[in-house]
Amino acid sequence: MTSKPKIIAIPFAGGNKYSFNKIEKHLSPFFEWVTLELPGRGDRFKEPLLDHIQDMIDDLFIRIKQHIITGEYVLLGHSMGCLLGYELMKKIRKNDLKLPVYTFFLGRGAPRHNRFKNKKSTLPQELFWEEIKKMGGMPDDFFKQKDLLEFFYPILKSDFKAIENYNYSKMEKPFSVPMHIIMGEEEIGEGEKTSLEDMKDWMHETDAICHFDIVKGNHFFFNENSHTIAQKIMDTIPLMN
Repeated sequence: MTSKPKIIAIPFAGGNKYSFNKIEKHLSPFFEWVTLELPGRGDRFKEPLLDHIQDMIDDLFIRIKQHIITGEYVLLGHSMGCLLGYELMKKIRKNDLKLPVYTFFLGRGAPRHNRFKNKKSTLPQELFWEEIKKMGGMPDDFFKQKDLLEFFYPILKSDFKAIENYNYSKMEKPFSVPMHIIMGEEEIGEGEKTSLEDMKDWMHETDAICHFDIVKGNHFFFNENSHTIAQKIMDTIPLMN
């Protein structure tokens, strides 16, 4: 019996295994969807949080190995998940394991660019949430629920610390994996937004084709474009046969 091709997804800061449910529900049963989950959230809530990218990569590598030994897979990441996906691919290649046949990186410019010029992880809780609110994508009601803010603060703070302290290292040889970069039109711009140049610099990370799309919406554009993104993923089927 031939195994189903897999979509292996890595969530954004604060995300968990349910983060991509809206995309997954539009996907053909031809695929198997797997969302990797970091410690300190979801089913791994009791495990200590990680606040360094390399520690996160070491953890995710252990979790992804069982899914990539056989069959083909697509790797998808959103925001922090792009950074983790990119570094995870480096580790997969270093360990002579199978790289994805295709990658979808959503909501982030190329890894050589750090969009956060000011460190949010060092802010006191009230100011931290003010900065998160400015990013958009979270319902206003969320910021009125103190219990939720208390719960998510340490998770997001550790994730942002990891992102803010990330040091980009240029590869000697780019990947040979096609990449599809998708961003929301409201997150393209200057300051702490992403410039078109920063977005298109993903092309330097692969010697295969690199597609770019800008869709309607803010940083969490995939919520309102879930069907479109699912279709783009399913369009990779010819590459997986």
